Amino acid sequence: MSSDAVQVSSLPLPPMQYVSQYTDEMIRRGRAPKPPPPIQDTYHMFGNTFNTEESIIRPLESQGIKRLYPQHFDRRRELKKLNLSLLANFLDLLDLLVNCPDSPKRTEKVDDLSLLFIHIHHLLNEFRPHQARETLRVMMELQKRQRIETTNR
Repeated sequence: MSSDAVQVSSLPLPPMQYVSQYTDEMIRRGRAPKPPPPIQDTYHMFGNTFNTEESIIRPLESQGIKRLYPQHFDRRRELKKLNLSLLANFLDLLDLLVNCPDSPKRTEKVDDLSLLFIHIHHLLNEFRPHQARETLRVMMELQKRQRIETTNR
């Protein structure tokens, strides 16, 4: 076995045609390509059209989904309620499948479960910006503490 350590990156190497255009010499001379202009109005990604003016987390109504909770609410309490509704609907579906597997109410229950999952997913996604800010705050505090420890050595 070789004692030489091999460093492996989990990310692919950047394309060399771009890397070679951004050398220190090219930047000093002002010959490095300018960054692309900001995207205006709409753009296409993964086959979908997106508008730059839209909020990141679109309201349920704009997606054609009926809202199950009021506009202003306690998110924690609503998530608990949705979770309990999900459990009750799942148990109802199991009961329906055991007693009458060919019942047309089966698809209605599956649709109800799907709607509940969509609402839970939407509420969790509304927490993402807060989660990102909190993660950034914790990371910055950790870096500050590490720098203070390093300077005190």
